[in-house]
Amino acid sequence: MISLDAAPDRRADLKARYRQAILDAADSLIRERGKPQFSVDELAERADVSRRTVFNHFSSLDDVIMTTCTQVLSATVDEFRAATASTPLGDGRRDGLFDEITTALRAIDLPPVVAYLAGVLTVEGENGRSRHSIGDVFTRTTEQLSAEIAGRTSAIDEFEVSILVSSVMNGIAIVSAHWLARTGGSLDASSRTVWYELLDRLIVTIRIGYAPSN
Repeated sequence: MISLDAAPDRRADLKARYRQAILDAADSLIRERGKPQFSVDELAERADVSRRTVFNHFSSLDDVIMTTCTQVLSATVDEFRAATASTPLGDGRRDGLFDEITTALRAIDLPPVVAYLAGVLTVEGENGRSRHSIGDVFTRTTEQLSAEIAGRTSAIDEFEVSILVSSVMNGIAIVSAHWLARTGGSLDASSRTVWYELLDRLIVTIRIGYAPSN
């Protein structure tokens, strides 16, 4: 137990470690059982914290699960950062920035993440959970990605960057839904081919838009 006169940074560090332990325990239980089928007491035991500590950091078990999903996707955001960092910086215009984003998207391996999220989010009505979609998880990362992309350009403002990133992220959520419907979330070569076909269609559709051709 931390003493009352402990340094603030030590308390903050302990708080962060408790929070991460809870998320790591949730992820471990999900991967072990294939679904988010566990109670708060089971989660607390796996994280080696009290039930009260769980609720000190999260409002509900649903909040734990959604944050775990976001953390899984955040690891992919890190891949995205690495991919964009290796992509030559363009002139900052909208079309060039879109090409940079889509090049990075093609370079990261999203199907395993989508399959994981689908397995977590399709379980409804258990342990007080509410229904969420993969789109909800992608939405949570949009602001983070917008800030990341905005730093790569001065030619368009943050508003336009947010619109561009939101369009892409919403599109990825739609691609995910169609990919799951067609493949069941399998991760073999043929299902990955389907993923990249859908991704290419998304990229073409967003780039061209729906204006009539001349």
